[in-house]
Amino acid sequence: MRGLLVDPIKELLHLYADAVCRQDVDQWINTWSMSGVWDLGHGEPVSGKESLKPFWLSSMSRFETVVHTYSTNIADLDADSGTGSGRAYVTEWLKPKEGDSLVLHGFYDDSYVFEEGSWLFSKRLLNRIYMGKADFSS
Repeated sequence: MRGLLVDPIKELLHLYADAVCRQDVDQWINTWSMSGVWDLGHGEPVSGKESLKPFWLSSMSRFETVVHTYSTNIADLDADSGTGSGRAYVTEWLKPKEGDSLVLHGFYDDSYVFEEGSWLFSKRLLNRIYMGKADFSS
């Protein structure tokens, strides 16, 4: 089934990135399943839309600008079970309200679920490859 249903995941990733860049919490939260889990690779994972939304708003409030892009992704979906998994390589350019700008390079290990007629994130685990100054001097 690989390849046949990859486009819905690309669309999901694009909706997510667009929401982050525009700081649109409603669009961002609609990329998640009701019981979605967001694990940033440090601290405790955040679970469920009711917890994800205020956590994201608090996190984003620290930044003047965030540019969130994906360079490549792979996905394997099982239409029969309505589940899938994948990996998406991400780069974020972050301009905090205070302090120096940062860049993040990493990848998300993702789990998907088909819920309410759409593929959504059921879990995202961020694996950081690099986070620091854009010139890699950190």
